[in-house]
Amino acid sequence: MITNETQFQAELEHVVAEAGRLAKLVLGQELAVETACFFSSSPEEYTLLLKKVIAAGPVSEFSHGVTTYVNVDMQVAGQHLGLLGVRQPDVLRQERGYGDYSVDFFDILLGQIDKNPYAQPITSGRGKTLIELKHPDFDVRGYVVNAHDQ
Repeated sequence: MITNETQFQAELEHVVAEAGRLAKLVLGQELAVETACFFSSSPEEYTLLLKKVIAAGPVSEFSHGVTTYVNVDMQVAGQHLGLLGVRQPDVLRQERGYGDYSVDFFDILLGQIDKNPYAQPITSGRGKTLIELKHPDFDVRGYVVNAHDQ
């Protein structure tokens, strides 16, 4: 459980770095991580993370349902983040968090994943089609989003 600023920063670095590695492994290419979001593991951790995330910037219009995002302009693990978020606890999300990658070639990627066991199309909480990246060797997820939908 994240309880202080040092742990928060270390966890953020981990989520962003691993999300970058995940895209490279699953899709065979490097994608820029533009959003980082924590999966909280308990109501207590969610409360702590929410305070830290909200302190980082103004609440974003992309917040929805169980996920709160803030607009940021920060460098983390060699990536430039525009959004930082935290999701309420969810027993189906045991990973530490996720990264989003916004791409102009979304339809091309979507057409290439039909035989990839670690990438699948899903519908987001905002009703958009995304490509979810999950791999058993990673404790983060990745979501490829269509740049034209933003």
